[in-house]
Amino acid sequence: MQRLFRATAWMTLASLLYAQAPTVNTGGVVNDASYAPQAVAPGSIVAIFGTNLASAVAISDTIPLSTSLGSVTSVTFNNVPAPLYFVGPLQINAYLPYESLPSSTSTGTANVVVNTNTGASVAQTVNLVPTLPGIFTVNEQGTGQAIATDNADAALAAPTGSIPGASAHPFSISTQGQNGHALNIWCTGLGAITPPVAAGANSYSNGKLVLRRTVAQSPDLAVLVGGVPAQILFAGLAPQYVGEYQIDVLLGPGTPTGNAVPVQIQLNGVTTSANVTVAITN
Repeated sequence: MQRLFRATAWMTLASLLYAQAPTVNTGGVVNDASYAPQAVAPGSIVAIFGTNLASAVAISDTIPLSTSLGSVTSVTFNNVPAPLYFVGPLQINAYLPYESLPSSTSTGTANVVVNTNTGASVAQTVNLVPTLPGIFTVNEQGTGQAIATDNADAALAAPTGSIPGASAHPFSISTQGQNGHALNIWCTGLGAITPPVAAGANSYSNGKLVLRRTVAQSPDLAVLVGGVPAQILFAGLAPQYVGEYQIDVLLGPGTPTGNAVPVQIQLNGVTTSANVTVAITN
């Protein structure tokens, strides 16, 4: 009877330990801005969805980002550790290193493994492509109000008062180009930048800002606001962030106005969702 009790206890303990092992969902590695599941691009921020990915929420507070955070000892893409932004039981946000693919290739696949202090996940395969743009949104689900700001005052290009706790007003066509007014679109997945940057680092080097522009430029890279091409002033890494890009634009003649005007990025044959919007006024 005692042996039976011990055997039952060990089986129960083993079951609990197994249940705590991390699991990455099938198709659970996506662009962190758009949540597009078909592929991810090196150099971008990705979201990893699953269960038991971490014992508790932890948020990185260092630059360069660390490759371990909280109970997560590493997240690897083809055995390359990824710098980590955020970990939680159901989601991890990570920077996807360029080194995940051999230097001679720009497309392929990666085996993604989450390692924690309770075990390692079964590898999930994700497609890697050179670029896959996604625009960040207020709802953090890749739809609705874009994270797009007026360069002059950092206010969201949204209806006035529509975002609790945030400064917001429609972006004005009549004042753009004056006193720094331009529309900044915050995004990820724009691909290689020049000069390059180390994994987990931002655009600063030895305390000095280094502008890092996207290798892809017009006509391969375009921005449409209400279906009208915008003039790109700058496209590259947002200086203070890791894996986050910004595109600064002036709106083209004939751009429609309204509280929910679609804003889209076109890059290498991919166009982001028309369900991401900004507020525009004359």
